[in-house]
Parts: sequence; structure tokens; C-alpha cells
Amino acid sequence: MICYNGTYIEDFSIKLNNRGLKYGDCFFDTIKCYNGKPLFWESHYFRIASSFGMLKMIPPNNFDIEYFEDLIKKLLEINRIDNQSARIRITFYRLGSGYYHPSKNSVDFVIESASLSNYHYSDLNSLDCGIYKDNFISPSPLNTIKTNSRLINILASIYAKENNIDDCLLLNNNNHVTESVSGNVFIVNENKIFTPPLSDGCINGVLRTELLNENKFNIEEKSLSIVDVLNADEVFITNVIKGIQSVRRIGHKNFTNEMTLKIIDFLNSHYLNSDEN
Repeated sequence: MICYNGTYIEDFSIKLNNRGLKYGDCFFDTIKCYNGKPLFWESHYFRIASSFGMLKMIPPNNFDIEYFEDLIKKLLEINRIDNQSARIRITFYRLGSGYYHPSKNSVDFVIESASLSNYHYSDLNSLDCGIYKDNFISPSPLNTIKTNSRLINILASIYAKENNIDDCLLLNNNNHVTESVSGNVFIVNENKIFTPPLSDGCINGVLRTELLNENKFNIEEKSLSIVDVLNADEVFITNVIKGIQSVRRIGHKNFTNEMTLKIIDFLNSHYLNSDEN
């Protein structure tokens, strides 16, 4: 069962003139849920609202933080995954005809759900990573949005598979490490934590935002060269579904995961063991 524009249905299809299909004129948000409640929901909601503004889309008339949270909770209940860990994806696509210039700016939305096996955040699957250099991310504000145009991520993930590694670091046109295929990149050097700024073209990740706002870790935004990453003590990757994954190795360089484990413990104790969540 999915939620389409606030109605719960079993069968869903898109028309041939769908602008998301034809032009990638859409964006999405992925949310981890715990025991029937979306985590970091306020951050997700405001990221969605910001995406509407940047893409010049008109939000649904009922685009309200409580209303959409209720839609998610009800979908989890209907699909009987409200007592476990689950994944939600909300896709918004622009309506109307037209070629590059749309005939209207209003949107439809679809909410999907799926169960997750990872109940708590952990670091059991530390990653072997490479550096993808065949294509580059433009340091543009548009690249901070989770649009459906993810060709570089797709090609980089194929590269990773072909080279028997788990993930790849992506570079922007200035040869700065921007993010990875699966999430935002952080490095630890002498107990100081750094992550690329949004101006370098990385996704405006919700877990990235939460960690930046947490004074406990004192994380600094800074453009990162390949040398910065390879000279780091630790490297880890964040996204809201998997949480934090440490990078075990890039090429012949091995990394530790002491800080990574501390942050994972913090997330589990503050967000996955609380009565509020």
C-alpha cells in the first residue's frame, strides 16, 4: 500500500507525460522511522519546504508538518511495519504538460514504505572505499537537493561494484571531496571533525544537519582535498537510513573508528532509546 496525494491505494502508475519521468522534474526525501515515528521529522520537513522554493514548485495545499507526519504514521500502520524500523520515501513531481517550460508548478506526491533490518545504528559494516574521478559534481545549490537526477551516483556505484569496493568518494569540479555515493563525508583529524560545506555541492543531508547542530561534537565545515582525506585519522559517511558507517580503507590507507563509535552511541541513546521516539 502507498499514499498518493493523501489517499491510500494499492495500485499506482504514472502517465507517459509525467514530468518526473521525462525530465527528472521531481525530488524526494528518504526518512528512517522507528516504532511508527519518523526520526528527525522537523529537519526533513524544512528540507522539503526549501526544495519547493529552490525548484519553484507550489507545495500541496495541505503541506503541513503535522498532516504529513500523520500520513507517514498511518501508512506504516496500514503496512504493519509500525512496530519496527522502517524506511519512508516521499516523491514530489511537478504536474502539467509542456516541454522544458512547465504549464503549471503544482505537484503530486507519493509516499512509499519498506521495512528495515537495521533497528539501531551500528558500525558492523565498515567500508572499503575508492575515489570516483570519471565525472564531477558541480558546486551548485541545485546539487544540495535530493532530485531524481542521480546519474553520477549511479555510475559511481557501478564503478564501486566493478572494483570490488563498497562505496566511492565523489569530487566536484574543484577536485574537492564532496560526498560519497551513499551519503555525506566527514573526516576526523586529531579529534577535530570536518565535513564539506554545502557550497561544494554536497547533499544537504538531514543527519549531517543534526550533527552540525550538536555542540557536543563541534564539527567544522571545510573544503576537503583528497590529501586531507587520506591524511585523516578517521573517515565516516552519514545518511539517515544507515546512520554512520566508518571507512575502513581507501586504497592502501587504513583508518580507525574511535570517534565514529562515539557518535553512533550518541545517536542510539538520544534517538532510538528515548520514550519520545
